[in-house]
Amino acid sequence: MITTVSFSTTPKYKEGFGPLTPGFVSVPYGDLEATAKAINKNTCGILVEPMQGEGGMHIPPDGFLKGLRELADKHDALLLFDEIQVGLGRTGKKLGCQHENVTPDAVILGKAIAGGLVPLSVMVTNRHLMDLVFKPGSDGSTFGGYPLACRAALASLDVLEEEKLIERSAKTGKVLKEKIMEVASKSKHVKEVRGRGLFIGIEVKSGDAMFFCRKLLDLNMLANDSHGHTIRISPPLIIDDNEVDYIVDRLGKVLID
Repeated sequence: MITTVSFSTTPKYKEGFGPLTPGFVSVPYGDLEATAKAINKNTCGILVEPMQGEGGMHIPPDGFLKGLRELADKHDALLLFDEIQVGLGRTGKKLGCQHENVTPDAVILGKAIAGGLVPLSVMVTNRHLMDLVFKPGSDGSTFGGYPLACRAALASLDVLEEEKLIERSAKTGKVLKEKIMEVASKSKHVKEVRGRGLFIGIEVKSGDAMFFCRKLLDLNMLANDSHGHTIRISPPLIIDDNEVDYIVDRLGKVLID
């Protein structure tokens, strides 16, 4: 937990925790040149979200993930993708990195993997890397491999495939985004709409997205902000056409004067 909050750039996530783990270097999201300049002889890995969640719902520039793969290979560093928010269908692909067809050395998954029933997170990597770090019978944790959570995850993954929720996310997300952009075109409050699948951000000019989230709550729609300035729209992958219209109707009421 301490190490996780240590590499965050958001001060409030670090308050009350410490001593923090040193050694992390942050660069602007999507800036390949800044990433290359930040790498030195002590760099062991690159960790990035294939699309930002908490950081503002930003899609990386074309070629960014492929560029990171090349940098990692050049400097013998690991490339790790944080897919906790964007993985398992959220962006219309099984994994967010598949939008650029880039294979990382490890993928971090959580939240959706157990369907919201029980907490579970995993790191998926190859056998070679696992054998470098872990030995059967000698590594573990109190709740590592918790049977109920693992069983829930297997059921959740089955549903994801059998009900074609990934394809549904891509199709429904495209419709939802188009309708949100129609609302945005009539609003004096919207700076930009961006997103993939059912992971859509509406950045507002005022920088106060929570103001609009509270107005949406008054209309019986729950939404959260991302990085303060962006309304985050991330409905369940099972959303239907009527619920898409429900979202768009309420967004229209709070964003169009």
